[in-house]
Amino acid sequence: MSIQHSSDMPTGSFSTGLVHPQRVTDKLLATHGYVVGIEISSSGLRQSVALANLDGDILFRISRPLEVVPDSATVLQQLEAMLAEVTSPERLVDGRILRVGIAVGGLVDASRGMVRRLYHAHGWNDFPLQDYFTERFDAPCIIDNNANAAALAEYHRGAGIGERVILYVGLGRGIGGGLIINGKIYHGVNSMAGEIGHMLVKEQGPRCSCGGYGHLEAIASARAIISTTLGLSVEVTETHAAIMRLTHDQAERLTVAQVFQLADEGDQVAQRVVSDAHTSLGIALANIVHLVNPSMIILGGSVAQAGDLLVKPVEQQIHQLCLPEVCQDLKVVQGHLGVDASLVGAVTLALQDL
Repeated sequence: MSIQHSSDMPTGSFSTGLVHPQRVTDKLLATHGYVVGIEISSSGLRQSVALANLDGDILFRISRPLEVVPDSATVLQQLEAMLAEVTSPERLVDGRILRVGIAVGGLVDASRGMVRRLYHAHGWNDFPLQDYFTERFDAPCIIDNNANAAALAEYHRGAGIGERVILYVGLGRGIGGGLIINGKIYHGVNSMAGEIGHMLVKEQGPRCSCGGYGHLEAIASARAIISTTLGLSVEVTETHAAIMRLTHDQAERLTVAQVFQLADEGDQVAQRVVSDAHTSLGIALANIVHLVNPSMIILGGSVAQAGDLLVKPVEQQIHQLCLPEVCQDLKVVQGHLGVDASLVGAVTLALQDL
Protein backbone atom coordinates (compact mmCIF):
# COMPACT_ATOMS: atom_id res chain seq x y z
CA MET A 1 0.00 0.00 0.00
CA SER A 2 1.62 3.27 -1.03
CA ILE A 3 0.70 6.86 -0.38
CA GLN A 4 0.74 9.31 -3.26
CA HIS A 5 2.97 12.21 -2.34
CA SER A 6 2.68 15.81 -3.38
CA SER A 7 5.09 15.18 -6.24
CA ASP A 8 2.61 12.67 -7.68
CA MET A 9 -0.55 14.59 -6.87
CA PRO A 10 -0.67 18.27 -5.89
CA THR A 11 -1.80 18.83 -2.32
CA GLY A 12 -5.41 19.95 -2.23
CA SER A 13 -6.06 18.64 -5.75
CA PHE A 14 -7.85 15.34 -6.40
CA SER A 15 -10.29 13.68 -8.71
CA THR A 16 -13.95 14.67 -8.44
CA GLY A 17 -15.15 11.20 -9.37
CA LEU A 18 -16.30 10.72 -5.77
CA VAL A 19 -19.14 13.05 -4.85
CA HIS A 20 -19.61 13.23 -1.08
CA PRO A 21 -20.13 9.50 -0.44
CA GLN A 22 -22.20 8.41 2.52
CA ARG A 23 -20.44 6.86 5.50
CA VAL A 24 -19.19 3.32 5.14
CA THR A 25 -21.83 0.83 6.25
CA ASP A 26 -20.06 -2.50 5.89
CA LYS A 27 -18.48 -4.24 8.88
CA LEU A 28 -14.72 -4.53 8.81
CA LEU A 29 -14.28 -8.31 8.56
CA ALA A 30 -10.56 -8.98 8.27
CA THR A 31 -7.83 -10.80 10.15
CA HIS A 32 -4.83 -9.03 8.64
CA GLY A 33 -4.16 -5.40 7.93
CA TYR A 34 -4.14 -2.03 9.63
CA VAL A 35 -6.14 1.12 10.14
CA VAL A 36 -4.86 4.69 10.26
CA GLY A 37 -6.11 7.35 12.66
CA ILE A 38 -5.62 11.05 11.92
CA GLU A 39 -6.32 13.98 14.24
CA ILE A 40 -6.50 17.59 13.01
CA SER A 41 -6.72 20.12 15.82
CA SER A 42 -9.20 22.99 15.85
CA SER A 43 -6.39 25.48 15.33
CA GLY A 44 -4.82 23.50 12.50
CA LEU A 45 -1.54 23.94 14.38
CA ARG A 46 -1.20 20.31 15.47
CA GLN A 47 -1.68 17.09 13.57
CA SER A 48 -1.31 13.52 14.83
CA VAL A 49 -1.23 10.26 12.89
CA ALA A 50 -1.39 6.72 14.26
CA LEU A 51 -1.05 3.25 12.78
CA ALA A 52 -3.15 0.65 14.61
CA ASN A 53 -3.88 -3.04 14.32
CA LEU A 54 -7.37 -4.46 13.93
CA ASP A 55 -7.79 -4.67 17.70
CA GLY A 56 -7.39 -0.89 17.87
CA ASP A 57 -3.96 -1.03 19.51
CA ILE A 58 -1.78 1.87 18.35
CA LEU A 59 1.50 0.51 17.03
CA PHE A 60 3.17 3.74 15.98
CA ARG A 61 2.23 7.40 16.21
CA ILE A 62 3.65 10.82 15.52
CA SER A 63 2.45 14.33 16.31
CA ARG A 64 3.83 17.50 14.78
CA PRO A 65 3.00 21.17 15.39
CA LEU A 66 3.06 24.07 12.98
CA GLU A 67 4.34 27.44 14.15
CA VAL A 68 1.83 29.65 12.32
CA VAL A 69 -1.89 29.26 11.70
CA PRO A 70 -1.94 27.25 8.46
CA ASP A 71 -4.33 26.86 5.57
CA SER A 72 -5.72 23.49 4.52
CA ALA A 73 -3.03 22.95 1.86
CA THR A 74 -0.25 23.34 4.43
CA VAL A 75 -1.92 20.93 6.85
CA LEU A 76 -2.47 18.32 4.14
CA GLN A 77 1.12 18.68 2.98
CA GLN A 78 2.38 17.98 6.48
CA LEU A 79 0.01 15.05 6.84
CA GLU A 80 1.38 13.58 3.62
CA ALA A 81 4.88 13.48 5.12
CA MET A 82 3.61 12.06 8.41
CA LEU A 83 1.56 9.37 6.66
CA ALA A 84 4.56 8.34 4.57
CA GLU A 85 6.48 7.76 7.80
CA VAL A 86 3.69 5.98 9.65
CA THR A 87 2.77 3.69 6.73
CA SER A 88 6.27 2.93 5.45
CA PRO A 89 6.65 -0.60 3.97
CA GLU A 90 8.67 -1.88 6.93
CA ARG A 91 5.72 -1.08 9.24
CA LEU A 92 3.08 -2.81 7.09
CA VAL A 93 4.32 -6.36 7.56
CA ASP A 94 0.87 -7.82 8.20
CA GLY A 95 -1.15 -6.45 5.31
CA ARG A 96 -2.36 -3.15 3.91
CA ILE A 97 -4.30 -0.15 5.18
CA LEU A 98 -7.96 -1.18 5.29
CA ARG A 99 -9.60 1.97 6.65
CA VAL A 100 -8.85 5.51 7.72
CA GLY A 101 -10.52 7.41 10.57
CA ILE A 102 -10.15 11.16 10.98
CA ALA A 103 -11.07 13.32 13.98
CA VAL A 104 -11.38 17.03 13.13
CA GLY A 105 -11.58 19.86 15.66
CA GLY A 106 -14.31 21.80 13.89
CA LEU A 107 -17.76 21.59 12.36
CA VAL A 108 -18.02 18.31 10.43
CA ASP A 109 -20.83 16.92 8.29
CA ALA A 110 -20.08 13.28 9.05
CA SER A 111 -22.81 11.95 6.75
CA ARG A 112 -21.16 13.54 3.71
CA GLY A 113 -17.58 13.41 4.88
CA MET A 114 -17.08 17.16 4.77
CA VAL A 115 -15.37 19.65 7.03
CA ARG A 116 -17.83 22.53 7.25
CA ARG A 117 -15.58 24.92 9.15
CA LEU A 118 -12.58 25.22 11.45
CA TYR A 119 -12.92 28.31 13.61
CA HIS A 120 -9.20 28.87 14.05
CA ALA A 121 -7.75 27.79 10.68
CA HIS A 122 -8.13 28.77 7.04
CA GLY A 123 -9.27 27.09 3.83
CA TRP A 124 -11.48 24.37 5.33
CA ASN A 125 -14.97 25.63 4.53
CA ASP A 126 -16.95 22.75 2.98
CA PHE A 127 -13.76 20.78 2.35
CA PRO A 128 -14.44 17.17 1.14
CA LEU A 129 -11.87 15.53 3.41
CA GLN A 130 -13.40 12.06 3.16
CA ASP A 131 -13.05 12.11 -0.63
CA TYR A 132 -9.48 13.34 -0.33
CA PHE A 133 -8.23 10.50 1.86
CA THR A 134 -10.38 7.83 0.23
CA GLU A 135 -8.48 8.53 -2.99
CA ARG A 136 -5.14 8.80 -1.24
CA PHE A 137 -5.44 5.37 0.37
CA ASP A 138 -7.84 3.63 -2.03
CA ALA A 139 -9.64 2.57 1.17
CA PRO A 140 -12.78 3.70 2.99
CA CYS A 141 -12.35 6.86 5.06
CA ILE A 142 -14.59 7.96 7.94
CA ILE A 143 -14.42 11.46 9.40
CA ASP A 144 -16.13 13.03 12.39
CA ASN A 145 -15.86 15.86 14.86
CA ASN A 146 -13.08 15.32 17.41
CA ALA A 147 -15.44 15.34 20.39
CA ASN A 148 -17.62 12.66 18.78
CA ALA A 149 -14.53 10.58 18.07
CA ALA A 150 -13.26 11.04 21.63
CA ALA A 151 -16.68 10.07 23.01
CA LEU A 152 -16.63 6.88 20.97
CA ALA A 153 -13.13 6.07 22.18
CA GLU A 154 -14.09 6.57 25.84
CA TYR A 155 -17.16 4.39 25.30
CA HIS A 156 -15.17 1.50 23.82
CA ARG A 157 -11.79 1.83 25.51
CA GLY A 158 -12.07 4.27 28.40
CA ALA A 159 -14.28 5.55 31.19
CA GLY A 160 -17.58 4.82 29.43
CA ILE A 161 -17.26 1.05 29.00
CA GLY A 162 -20.60 -0.59 29.81
CA GLU A 163 -22.60 2.65 29.92
CA ARG A 164 -25.73 3.02 27.79
CA VAL A 165 -25.89 6.82 27.40
CA ILE A 166 -22.77 8.93 27.86
CA LEU A 167 -21.98 12.56 27.24
CA TYR A 168 -18.36 13.39 26.52
CA VAL A 169 -17.25 17.00 27.00
CA GLY A 170 -13.95 17.96 25.41
CA LEU A 171 -12.49 20.95 27.25
CA GLY A 172 -9.52 22.19 25.26
CA ARG A 173 -8.81 25.25 23.15
CA GLY A 174 -12.51 25.07 22.34
CA ILE A 175 -15.33 23.03 23.88
CA GLY A 176 -17.19 20.27 22.11
CA GLY A 177 -19.54 17.49 23.12
CA GLY A 178 -20.21 13.99 21.93
CA LEU A 179 -23.31 11.98 22.83
CA ILE A 180 -23.18 8.17 22.62
CA ILE A 181 -26.47 6.27 22.79
CA ASN A 182 -26.35 2.47 22.76
CA GLY A 183 -22.88 2.53 21.24
CA LYS A 184 -23.68 4.96 18.41
CA ILE A 185 -22.79 8.62 18.00
CA TYR A 186 -25.84 10.88 17.97
CA HIS A 187 -25.26 13.32 15.12
CA GLY A 188 -28.55 15.20 14.84
CA VAL A 189 -30.24 16.12 11.57
CA ASN A 190 -27.13 17.51 9.84
CA SER A 191 -24.28 16.28 12.05
CA MET A 192 -24.16 19.43 14.17
CA ALA A 193 -25.24 17.85 17.48
CA GLY A 194 -22.88 18.32 20.39
CA GLU A 195 -21.74 21.92 19.85
CA ILE A 196 -22.20 22.64 23.54
CA GLY A 197 -19.34 25.15 23.60
CA HIS A 198 -21.75 27.59 21.99
CA MET A 199 -24.51 27.24 24.58
CA LEU A 200 -25.41 30.56 26.17
CA VAL A 201 -24.48 30.44 29.85
CA LYS A 202 -24.00 34.13 30.71
CA GLU A 203 -25.90 37.06 29.26
CA GLN A 204 -23.60 39.82 28.03
CA GLY A 205 -20.64 37.56 28.78
CA PRO A 206 -17.25 37.53 27.05
CA ARG A 207 -16.92 37.20 23.28
CA CYS A 208 -16.68 33.68 21.86
CA SER A 209 -14.54 32.51 18.94
CA CYS A 210 -17.73 32.21 16.86
CA GLY A 211 -18.52 35.91 17.37
CA GLY A 212 -21.28 35.42 19.91
CA TYR A 213 -21.20 36.47 23.56
CA GLY A 214 -21.55 34.59 26.83
CA HIS A 215 -21.01 31.14 25.35
CA LEU A 216 -19.58 28.31 27.45
CA GLU A 217 -16.40 28.20 25.36
CA ALA A 218 -15.69 31.87 26.10
CA ILE A 219 -15.58 31.13 29.84
CA ALA A 220 -14.56 27.51 30.45
CA SER A 221 -12.23 26.57 27.58
CA ALA A 222 -8.48 26.34 28.15
CA ARG A 223 -7.86 29.44 26.09
CA ALA A 224 -10.51 31.44 28.01
CA ILE A 225 -9.27 30.34 31.43
CA ILE A 226 -5.66 31.22 30.65
CA SER A 227 -6.34 34.52 28.88
CA THR A 228 -8.77 35.70 31.58
CA THR A 229 -6.31 34.86 34.34
CA LEU A 230 -3.48 36.68 32.60
CA GLY A 231 -5.69 39.69 31.91
CA LEU A 232 -6.85 40.02 35.51
CA SER A 233 -3.37 39.41 36.93
CA VAL A 234 -2.05 42.62 35.41
CA GLU A 235 -3.69 44.61 38.20
CA VAL A 236 -3.02 42.15 41.03
CA THR A 237 0.61 42.07 42.13
CA GLU A 238 0.36 38.82 44.10
CA THR A 239 -1.22 36.90 41.23
CA HIS A 240 1.25 38.27 38.69
CA ALA A 241 4.17 37.27 40.92
CA ALA A 242 2.72 33.77 41.41
CA ILE A 243 2.30 33.30 37.67
CA MET A 244 5.87 34.43 37.01
CA ARG A 245 7.08 31.99 39.64
CA LEU A 246 5.18 29.05 38.15
CA THR A 247 6.16 29.82 34.58
CA HIS A 248 9.79 30.79 35.27
CA ASP A 249 9.14 34.38 34.12
CA GLN A 250 7.36 33.26 30.94
CA ALA A 251 3.73 34.16 31.65
CA GLU A 252 2.70 33.34 28.08
CA ARG A 253 3.39 29.68 28.92
CA LEU A 254 0.82 29.55 31.72
CA THR A 255 -1.20 26.33 31.62
CA VAL A 256 -4.73 25.51 32.75
CA ALA A 257 -3.32 23.10 35.34
CA GLN A 258 -1.29 25.96 36.83
CA VAL A 259 -4.38 28.18 37.04
CA PHE A 260 -6.21 25.44 38.95
CA GLN A 261 -3.13 25.01 41.15
CA LEU A 262 -3.13 28.72 41.97
CA ALA A 263 -6.82 28.59 42.80
CA ASP A 264 -6.27 25.60 45.08
CA GLU A 265 -3.49 27.53 46.83
CA GLY A 266 -5.89 30.40 47.54
CA ASP A 267 -5.06 32.94 44.83
CA GLN A 268 -8.18 35.09 44.54
CA VAL A 269 -7.88 35.87 40.83
CA ALA A 270 -7.44 32.21 39.92
CA GLN A 271 -10.28 31.25 42.26
CA ARG A 272 -12.58 33.71 40.51
CA VAL A 273 -11.69 32.38 37.04
CA VAL A 274 -12.02 28.75 38.09
CA SER A 275 -15.30 29.43 39.89
CA ASP A 276 -16.72 31.03 36.75
CA ALA A 277 -15.67 27.97 34.75
CA HIS A 278 -17.30 25.63 37.29
CA THR A 279 -20.51 27.67 37.30
CA SER A 280 -20.78 27.89 33.52
CA LEU A 281 -20.07 24.20 33.04
CA GLY A 282 -22.56 23.30 35.75
CA ILE A 283 -25.32 25.36 34.12
CA ALA A 284 -24.69 23.95 30.64
CA LEU A 285 -24.43 20.34 31.78
CA ALA A 286 -27.44 20.54 34.09
CA ASN A 287 -29.56 21.65 31.14
CA ILE A 288 -28.27 18.75 29.05
CA VAL A 289 -28.89 16.29 31.88
CA HIS A 290 -32.54 17.38 32.10
CA LEU A 291 -32.92 16.89 28.35
CA VAL A 292 -30.91 13.70 27.73
CA ASN A 293 -30.72 11.94 31.13
CA PRO A 294 -27.28 10.33 30.59
CA SER A 295 -25.80 7.81 33.00
CA MET A 296 -22.33 9.33 32.73
CA ILE A 297 -20.66 12.62 31.84
CA ILE A 298 -17.00 12.27 30.89
CA LEU A 299 -14.84 15.38 31.11
CA GLY A 300 -11.84 15.30 28.79
CA GLY A 301 -9.29 17.56 27.15
CA SER A 302 -6.57 19.70 28.70
CA VAL A 303 -8.86 21.42 31.23
CA ALA A 304 -9.95 18.04 32.61
CA GLN A 305 -6.34 17.29 33.51
CA ALA A 306 -7.10 19.36 36.63
CA GLY A 307 -8.80 16.18 37.87
CA ASP A 308 -10.89 16.45 41.03
CA LEU A 309 -10.31 20.22 41.17
CA LEU A 310 -12.63 20.36 38.14
CA VAL A 311 -14.72 17.19 38.35
CA LYS A 312 -15.95 17.36 41.94
CA PRO A 313 -17.21 20.99 41.91
CA VAL A 314 -18.90 20.50 38.54
CA GLU A 315 -20.58 17.30 39.70
CA GLN A 316 -21.74 19.04 42.87
CA GLN A 317 -23.20 21.93 40.91
CA ILE A 318 -25.04 19.64 38.49
CA HIS A 319 -26.67 17.87 41.42
CA GLN A 320 -27.64 21.20 42.96
CA LEU A 321 -29.26 22.42 39.73
CA CYS A 322 -31.00 19.24 38.59
CA LEU A 323 -34.11 17.50 39.80
CA PRO A 324 -32.93 14.72 42.15
CA GLU A 325 -34.75 12.05 40.15
CA VAL A 326 -33.03 13.10 36.91
CA CYS A 327 -29.48 12.88 38.18
CA GLN A 328 -29.76 10.19 40.85
CA ASP A 329 -27.88 7.66 38.69
CA LEU A 330 -25.54 10.18 37.04
CA LYS A 331 -21.77 9.83 37.33
CA VAL A 332 -19.38 12.65 36.41
CA VAL A 333 -15.84 11.43 35.77
CA GLN A 334 -12.53 12.41 34.24
CA GLY A 335 -11.81 10.70 30.93
CA HIS A 336 -9.39 7.78 31.02
CA LEU A 337 -7.78 8.56 27.66
CA GLY A 338 -6.71 12.12 28.48
CA VAL A 339 -5.52 14.32 25.64
CA ASP A 340 -5.12 11.21 23.43
CA ALA A 341 -8.88 10.64 23.29
CA SER A 342 -9.39 12.22 19.85
CA LEU A 343 -6.57 10.26 18.20
CA VAL A 344 -7.75 7.00 19.80
CA GLY A 345 -11.21 8.05 18.62
CA ALA A 346 -9.98 8.40 15.04
CA VAL A 347 -8.70 4.82 15.19
CA THR A 348 -11.98 3.70 16.79
CA LEU A 349 -13.96 5.38 13.99
CA ALA A 350 -12.02 3.38 11.41
CA LEU A 351 -12.94 0.11 13.13
CA GLN A 352 -16.66 0.77 13.53
CA ASP A 353 -19.54 -1.19 12.08
CA LEU A 354 -21.37 1.99 11.10
